[in-house]
Amino acid sequence: MKKVLASAFIFTFIFSSAQISEFQRADSRYERKKTALYNKYPKPNDLRTKKEWLLTEDKITAYKTALDKASLEDQKMIAADPPTKTKVSKEAEYDKGKTAFQKLLYEAVDLDFLNFSSETYKATISFVVDSKGNALNPNVKGNNEDVNAFIEAAFYRIKDKGKWKPAEDKGKPVSSNVSVPLTMSFKK
Repeated sequence: MKKVLASAFIFTFIFSSAQISEFQRADSRYERKKTALYNKYPKPNDLRTKKEWLLTEDKITAYKTALDKASLEDQKMIAADPPTKTKVSKEAEYDKGKTAFQKLLYEAVDLDFLNFSSETYKATISFVVDSKGNALNPNVKGNNEDVNAFIEAAFYRIKDKGKWKPAEDKGKPVSSNVSVPLTMSFKK
């Protein structure tokens, strides 16, 4: 049993590292191409603006592809430990508190390159905390699909920066759904 748990932990660690590196690769590729673009067109012009938007679209696509892969893996883990449908006696909680989780998530969201025009963005992130405390399969509901994707990516970036305590039903840890409201402020 210990070997199975150790293998599951190693797989989870390797997979979450792979998820993060997918996002880092997309960031690096975007920055490299943007630098080359700015070297070729040092002064702003229509062509540079158009090409920069295409780079932005490529980054968004890369993030969404990485999120799709991560979601498939998370769904396999959820299928093995599905969330309870009944009311739990104790809700899942972040070890440092909900406010600390929200703060970590806010700090991990990087939307500077998007030129996002809203000062605040309201959304809700829903995910599963399984009976072992793994936070899985984020789903953000907000008004902008691209912003939602980057919030979901931020979720994966902070997964190892704290631990979730699973929900309990009659003293026994159970898998459950968690929903956290978000209000993000963007300064220009």
